[in-house]
Amino acid sequence: MEDSLPRARSLRSARSVWLCAIGCALAAAPLAARAQPTTPEAGCTASHELRDGEMRLRATCPVPLAESSRALTELLLEKYPGGRMTDARATLEIGRIAYHPWLSKGLAEAGLRSPVWDADRGRGLSGGDNAAVASMIDARKLLQAWQPVFMRFGARARAGSVEKVLVGKVGKTDELAPLAKHAAAAGKKLPFDAILWIRLEPLPRPY
Repeated sequence: MEDSLPRARSLRSARSVWLCAIGCALAAAPLAARAQPTTPEAGCTASHELRDGEMRLRATCPVPLAESSRALTELLLEKYPGGRMTDARATLEIGRIAYHPWLSKGLAEAGLRSPVWDADRGRGLSGGDNAAVASMIDARKLLQAWQPVFMRFGARARAGSVEKVLVGKVGKTDELAPLAKHAAAAGKKLPFDAILWIRLEPLPRPY
């Protein structure tokens, strides 16, 4: 027990430093400068990291769904070499939602319709922006595209925690360009990016 305390403090400290670095960089840049392409970039790849039992999906630019699914599969194979989730629960760090354009688009569309997001003021109505985004991810089943990967390992995914939500305005923010063609979305202030952790839970047998 005593040996585990320094390790736990080290993990918390490393996560705090990483969050601070990303958060400070995002806060320092104007919204227009933060914009990422709304479609996957050619040559962009995803990677994964498994350290001290902690799972992380890594991307530094927008990647297609097939690429992130490949990296997730490799990560879960490394974590569960037997091909089945063996934990009662586990956390997987996804990183920035904006690096997964299909997820970013789904989040923005959810914000346009969700009762927990005020699209006129650009803020969450359910416990703040972070809680509102987590709620929308689950309520709108935004992780559904990755579920086949998780099901392969006898697991299902839900939003675990969300931090550093970024909000843009339709008609001005590049990430929200796909919504600009919808009259109802004009001028709305919607979430398109955040740092996301997802929670994995075993599926009940049989699955």
